[in-house]
Amino acid sequence: MTRKFFIMIVAVLMMFACAGCGEQSSNNINTKPIGKDKLVVGLDEYFLPFGFRDESGEIVGFDVDLAKETMKRLGYEVEFKPIEWANKENELNSGNIDMIWNGLEVTDERQKNMLFTRPYMSSGQIVFVYHSNQYSLITDKSKLAGMSVGIQGDSTSEAALDLDNELKFTLKEIKIYSDTAAAFDDLTKRMVDAVIADEINGRYYIFKNGLENKIDALSISISDKGDIAVGFRKNDIRLRDEVQKTFDSMVADGTAKRISKKWFGKDLILDK
Repeated sequence: MTRKFFIMIVAVLMMFACAGCGEQSSNNINTKPIGKDKLVVGLDEYFLPFGFRDESGEIVGFDVDLAKETMKRLGYEVEFKPIEWANKENELNSGNIDMIWNGLEVTDERQKNMLFTRPYMSSGQIVFVYHSNQYSLITDKSKLAGMSVGIQGDSTSEAALDLDNELKFTLKEIKIYSDTAAAFDDLTKRMVDAVIADEINGRYYIFKNGLENKIDALSISISDKGDIAVGFRKNDIRLRDEVQKTFDSMVADGTAKRISKKWFGKDLILDK
């Protein structure tokens, strides 16, 4: 009886041990944060350089490259879905998309309805000048006094200048353009002394058009810089954390820097 009892005890212990092994193995599986194999990224398909359609109709862009690499490392398929930008929060919270990765600025109002990663980039209105020793003495915006400045009409750049009367009324001339490209074109022709434009869009335009030796971006802000991050539904904390962890690894190994240089010729990724 003693031997039979001993054998039964060993058998029971082995059963529990095997059950524990199975449970441990299951817990080690890299399950998807929200139980999907594909994630949908919402974007404005006309927002250069973050996300837009190229000549062949394919959605490309700086944020598109970042998102593709992140999803690849997480093991997801990814779909880029154009949305009506004004309706972005409803698109997100209805489940039509899983995240917004498209030059999305973090604001107090948006934080009430979205969950964000840490900012990976910031941008604001800065001063661009012709590449010349003549403009090397411009170290702050007060040095723009008496100069002609180009600006896109009905833009955030114009709004920022309108709020800065101290600067605005010291300028010799303010030339309004239909778009920033036209303003930069006149800058290269020396038709204006400076251009005020969004830093990210300006740097992209300069790099894309090979104007690094003609136009300089000065570290002179005309407005406060806004932080840019990835937006999620409020309850998708685990997904946000997985994306953040993976993105951090891309910063650490230089991948994010490489993607930034591809689009801007410069590393614009923020440090932690």
